[in-house]
Amino acid sequence: MRVAIDANTILSGLFFRGNERELLVESIRGRVTLVFAENVIEEVHAVIQETFQAHSDLRTALELLNTVFRAGELVARREYRKDVATWEPRLRDPRDAALIAATVGTKADCLVTGDKVLLVLERVGGIRILRTRQVLDLLAQRG
Repeated sequence: MRVAIDANTILSGLFFRGNERELLVESIRGRVTLVFAENVIEEVHAVIQETFQAHSDLRTALELLNTVFRAGELVARREYRKDVATWEPRLRDPRDAALIAATVGTKADCLVTGDKVLLVLERVGGIRILRTRQVLDLLAQRG
């Protein structure tokens, strides 16, 4: 299963225990392939720099981040750049356009997010938008 993931889901998994951490671990185990838009990777690094520099688990989180990125699939900006402008006017928050363009462009199986603005859409370009718990439930059903 290929799952596009947003920055906040990654950050939650890095710095806090819970469903998001479990999803990151499942990606390392190879049970799911996380799909990372280049914009998302940049946002994750920026937020870590701005918000988590003094966090007591920073070193562990950065090690986990590198492992998760190596296990996943990077989508270069050039692969979805042309589609961002198409999505911007269709979304309540145009800053989500790059994530959506990358998700749809790579034909991910779903997008995982906790962003209520995206979750209310339910689908985008035919791709389901799910909470982390829903993705973990799908993985459990697959065995």
